[in-house]
Amino acid sequence: MERRDFLRLMGYGAALGMLPTLVSAQEKIAKRPNILFVFSDMQRAYSMGCYGDKNARTPNLDKFAKEGIRMDSAISNTPVCCPFRACLMSGQYAHNHGMISNGTDFYPKVKCIAETFRDAGYETGYAGKWHLEFPKKAADRRFGFPAEGTEYGKYTHEREPVPDTELAMKFIREKSKAEKPWMFFVSWIMPHTPYKASAGFAEHFSKIEIPPNVPEGAAREHAEKALPEYYGMIEGIDVQFGRLMQELEKAGAAEDTIVVFTSDHGDMIGSHGYKVKRWPHEESARIPFLIRYPRSLPAGRTIEDPFGAPDIYPTLAGLAGVEVPKGLDGMDYSQLLIGKSDKPPRDYVYMEMHYAYVPWPGWRAIRTRDMMYARTVDKPWLLFDLKKDPWEMKNLVDDPAQQELVRKMDDRLQSIMKETGDSWELKATSGDLENWVPGGSKQDSQNLGHSYPGEIKSKEPAGKKKKKGDNGE
Repeated sequence: MERRDFLRLMGYGAALGMLPTLVSAQEKIAKRPNILFVFSDMQRAYSMGCYGDKNARTPNLDKFAKEGIRMDSAISNTPVCCPFRACLMSGQYAHNHGMISNGTDFYPKVKCIAETFRDAGYETGYAGKWHLEFPKKAADRRFGFPAEGTEYGKYTHEREPVPDTELAMKFIREKSKAEKPWMFFVSWIMPHTPYKASAGFAEHFSKIEIPPNVPEGAAREHAEKALPEYYGMIEGIDVQFGRLMQELEKAGAAEDTIVVFTSDHGDMIGSHGYKVKRWPHEESARIPFLIRYPRSLPAGRTIEDPFGAPDIYPTLAGLAGVEVPKGLDGMDYSQLLIGKSDKPPRDYVYMEMHYAYVPWPGWRAIRTRDMMYARTVDKPWLLFDLKKDPWEMKNLVDDPAQQELVRKMDDRLQSIMKETGDSWELKATSGDLENWVPGGSKQDSQNLGHSYPGEIKSKEPAGKKKKKGDNGE
């Protein structure tokens, strides 16, 4: 509506006693969008129909992808549970927020996402897995989400997704009637290990196509056993996602709500002979990321530009018109999503893993549209051309014809390390770090017989040193 037309209508409305109705309509249009952020745990991008996986049964998520935007190169910068969640909350890299592995303390140096949106007038809520360690003296132990024990502050490790879904549905029904915008996070544990789907789902996957990068032997046996349950868990959360979308429609809030579906990291499930996460490979680091906002985002679009976990916070703020604090590592992709720009804020995602199967100081990597390059402290490790080799079957790092490319990628990676303040000397003293030393319990428990840099094989059979409760988290 043009300004002069609005003013003319205001004049007519005042004469007819309609001014309150018109003003109310304008206020409704100006209201900031709600945000429903839904994420699973350990779900790789290639696990849904909309990402090309023929094994998957994900009709609700596939439909949702057509209604919004699919990010094709969304990456978990530190692909393991706690560090991703800290990157999501703070918009910072792991070496800046402090949570470089599971169990290390989270010391955000900025106001976190829920704090920023709460201070902008949003009602916040959270249901599901939290998995963030916080300093004991922290004044706000949930960083802007409701305190534990309140109605909409539910922080549990409950595996079944139904209770968390129903709490989110209740929140949507209640808060969508109010004038204030809202932000609710739903964190499902599935399809995290142990591989066990809800009743009735795994039986849908008696015939599974094993990815071509799963080698024969123990790795293939592991994949054949795990994948039916894995896909069953994903089908189960697809059903729950469909319930959330139906509730938004019933509440009349679908048009006014930014909805995101993603995951904290992926799962190797035998690819390249490895288990679970913490690897720079696509199965571990590449995650689904779907976003829908009918008022601003075009439907059915795919964006190939790399997008990282720290970018989520500033991007949601940009879409909602909320100002973010200084000091974030993430970039605002909202103009790219809306279509006002065809150039991303940056053309790469920086990845880091300090403690993993590659022992401390781990690996660092860079992911562009076409390439993934990783190195250890000693030397270049991996280089894949993802356009020509999407399954990462041919490591180019020792190819004589690719040494100039290796050098360029290595120079760029080390330059980014310096720019972001990362260092091979960075070391934490808490959490699960002692389990990642060469021959440690977590390394041994994940061994499928394929080597990696710095490996020291234990004399005990794989899994013998596995600690109680150590399921790969």
